[in-house]
Amino acid sequence: MHFYELLKKNRYLLNNTEDAILEYLLKESIRIKEITIREVANKNYTAPNTVVRLCQKLGFKGFSDFKDELYQASRKQEDFVEVTSLDNKIIKTKQLINSNVIEMIISKIYNAEKIIFLAVGLSRFPAEELSERLKILGKNSQTFVDPHVMKHNAKLLTNKDLAIAISISGNTDNILSATTIANVAGAETISITGFSTNLLSKITTYQLYGYISEARVDGVDVTDRLSIHYLINVIFSEYLKKYRT
Repeated sequence: MHFYELLKKNRYLLNNTEDAILEYLLKESIRIKEITIREVANKNYTAPNTVVRLCQKLGFKGFSDFKDELYQASRKQEDFVEVTSLDNKIIKTKQLINSNVIEMIISKIYNAEKIIFLAVGLSRFPAEELSERLKILGKNSQTFVDPHVMKHNAKLLTNKDLAIAISISGNTDNILSATTIANVAGAETISITGFSTNLLSKITTYQLYGYISEARVDGVDVTDRLSIHYLINVIFSEYLKKYRT
């Protein structure tokens, strides 16, 4: 099975410590062959057997097997002609997509009486794009970016409704609060976040992840949402394919 297929299949088995170690290893993929298990343990303030355990949870025989597979996966990406950083984000995001999760999400969208999107900052643009497309198909869909209005409308949801929360970090307070309120109201919840350990993905029913590289100018978030736009286009395309053909 492909390296990233094992990750998306088994990552939910990891605890927070193991998830943080995995993120470290993925970021060090370029020099993964040189890294020792003791170096990984020391950098993450843990023991070598913890590193072995996380590799086995993901479906690898051990740390050496994990390193070999990650190295091969990285080499395959380098084989693409003129692959840019933006191309890599799409490639990696595509590798993380679980087709079963997409299937469940489009089913929830189809059956939902009302859909609300929860997003702030630049994340409102992919949220508004998908919301407006769903309106064209006759869905009762709205986007809320004001925190107070967001929370108020989350309270009005029922178990027949759906809330889709979009956050690059997955740790935005207002999005977390509104999503929690939607959960309490009985609605199904979906999170679309960057590929990282984050609180939002832990409180939603379904999760999608995009590869991102965070960027700030004078403290202001200017991270591109390319992978998020890609994911909402996958959702919409699959929805059309199943319900409008």
